[in-house]
Amino acid sequence: MSRVQMLKCRAALVGVAVLSFSGALRADAVEDFYRDKQLNLLIGYETGGGYDTFARTLARHMGQYIPGKPAIIARNMPGAGSLTVTNYIYNVAPKDGATLAAVGREMPTAALFGQENIRFRTDEFTWIGNLESAETFCGAWHTTGFTKAEELLQRPLIVGATTGDSITVTQPAALNNLLGTKFKVIAGYRGGADMHLALQRGEIEGRCAWTWSSLQTAGPTWIADGTVKVLLVSGLKRSKRFPDVPIAPELAKTEDVRQALELLLSPDITARPILAPPKVPADRIAALRAAFDKTVADPAFVAETEKQHLDLSPMGGAEMEAIIKKLYQTPKAVVDMTIAATKKTDTTDVKALPAK
Repeated sequence: MSRVQMLKCRAALVGVAVLSFSGALRADAVEDFYRDKQLNLLIGYETGGGYDTFARTLARHMGQYIPGKPAIIARNMPGAGSLTVTNYIYNVAPKDGATLAAVGREMPTAALFGQENIRFRTDEFTWIGNLESAETFCGAWHTTGFTKAEELLQRPLIVGATTGDSITVTQPAALNNLLGTKFKVIAGYRGGADMHLALQRGEIEGRCAWTWSSLQTAGPTWIADGTVKVLLVSGLKRSKRFPDVPIAPELAKTEDVRQALELLLSPDITARPILAPPKVPADRIAALRAAFDKTVADPAFVAETEKQHLDLSPMGGAEMEAIIKKLYQTPKAVVDMTIAATKKTDTTDVKALPAK
């Protein structure tokens, strides 16, 4: 070997050593940051619903996979279908990787749909992962007599919803405007748990944008015993659980309506997002994403979600980020049609209902 070749070889070895050393330093820096630290996981909904249950389960397991093993404390910050906590994470929370949030599935596309009171840029969030690619549907309580999708075009079904521009409001409204369904929306409930109580009290007759996990949290036997009837799947492909139930795009009479419905229903792909503020250091983002991936594959975590009847179907942060970016490339004409459909709402506030 010539002297020049020997020098090149030594330089390469030194380079490898330097890279290895710097990688170790970065790993140590992340571990030093999180050691003995409390990491906050803020939940954009009240206690007792599907989002709350999922997030608290994640909090119990994820800390062990973050370098430094920080304690994760789950806290509820409900409001406006999780818009309150999303605005907080973007504008107020420290951008150091010590605060995460579990937000509603409509938050990734809220800016695209022109939701009011948004104080964030979607493309600047740090997406950590997604716990569920949800099977969502419109369902009716057994006392209504609804048995199939066609009946939604013939007579009203009173459905519950949260507040603001929540998908529980905008989805039934859009189905009314694009397909001709006759949902009557009662808005103002604080979350899924309150809506389930309202169903049992006879205050409402059903729900739209209803996830399988939320249903299982409230009534694991409601489908099997006929308490709830699934009428229309709010998805892009037929459900394996309900193969005979049509999906909303199948009822579209024109191609542009079909495309608008596909955009409207796309948030179900990332139904349980976990995010962090913008500008979190890259090494901490990598550590948090890796910890999320390890947690959702942990047999103990999986077993706990199964015990709670949660529909775990996770997605990593990088994949989630790519999907969200693609949604924001949708043609403007389709976006405008979808927005117009979601804005034409006819709701009654829950406060206006007669006392039970």
